[in-house]
Amino acid sequence: MRRTTIILIALFALAGAFYGGFFVGSHQNKAGEGAVQEAIASRWVKAEKPPLPKIIIVGEAIPVKLSAYSWCGPSVGDSATCTSVDASIPEIEPVVVKGGSLIEQVPPPRIKEFSLTNTSKAAGGSDDPYYVPAEKGVYLYHIHCEWFLDQGQAEFYFAVEVK
Repeated sequence: MRRTTIILIALFALAGAFYGGFFVGSHQNKAGEGAVQEAIASRWVKAEKPPLPKIIIVGEAIPVKLSAYSWCGPSVGDSATCTSVDASIPEIEPVVVKGGSLIEQVPPPRIKEFSLTNTSKAAGGSDDPYYVPAEKGVYLYHIHCEWFLDQGQAEFYFAVEVK
């Protein structure tokens, strides 16, 4: 009888230790996950929508318009507010610029990826999207941006005209 009692006590102690470790471990993981998410959100850009890049051609700021995007804004309570907008190319009034001019770009803050594309290539012109084509015409440019820590991505557009 005494041997059975010792075995039962040992089994209960072992089960209690296992359950206690499982309970503590499962709560630590949840606390850790929240801390990681909070740390990530604290490094995000504090804006409701993706911030616009700046485009400058021969000292003149060129208007840039936001199109489609997915974006997680500042945290509200325990969760971030995330939005996804599927939009077409916005209507843009082209700005008259000198052909062959350098397109200076200032990416938005905390950017991971920035790409500039001339969507309306000039016939026989350069494929370099960082210079305005020399040929007369209207040129539509596309900018793609992605932010670190999975905050979001966005599409932007601007237009120039060479006369």
